Amino acid sequence: MTYRLAVAFLLISAGLSAQTKEEVALNNLAISLMDEGNYKEALIHLDKLTAASGNNFVYRYNRAVTLFNLKQYQEAIKEYKFLHELIPDQSEYVFQIGNAYEQIDSVEQATDFYTQAINMDADHFIYFFKRGTILLKQNKLQEAVADFTSSIALNPKHHNSLHNRGITFYKLGQESKACADWCQSFQLGNTYSKSHIDQNCSKIQACVPSK
Repeated sequence: MTYRLAVAFLLISAGLSAQTKEEVALNNLAISLMDEGNYKEALIHLDKLTAASGNNFVYRYNRAVTLFNLKQYQEAIKEYKFLHELIPDQSEYVFQIGNAYEQIDSVEQATDFYTQAINMDADHFIYFFKRGTILLKQNKLQEAVADFTSSIALNPKHHNSLHNRGITFYKLGQESKACADWCQSFQLGNTYSKSHIDQNCSKIQACVPSK
């Protein structure tokens, strides 16, 4: 969630000119509460801000993040869709719509919005990782491998992409590739990969995790 808040901070300068000092103080208070994980109280302040200045995308973004963390996914989707209409070229909003749909198991809609986000901006590894994970759940294995490979190309140290690609390779019957991915993932700190190595890679000498 730190990454998502950082995006809001990068965007905030564009919205400051429309903010009063009182609004800035209230928004900063809401952000502090969000940082503390106190999303319920943060939402009270953000509701006031959006009621007073409904088109301010900084407030709406922070409100969307807060709603998501409160697991009010349908309301979060509404906020992100509003933001997408307000700023159509911002892929982050489209991605977050997909992320919220994934939480309520709307797989087709999540996949569609992840794809839209990738088409808008293919430089974010997390977009490929999230779509790849959904494709893996749907057993669309070749497509999942392609997405995890794209994610790894953008961020070679993303151990979750390596771990999930390992699972996908294993389902495809490519045990050596699976074990190589799990070993690399484990070396990068993914403890879940260790159980896969222990269960499936004992006969493959190439798969020896670092101690």
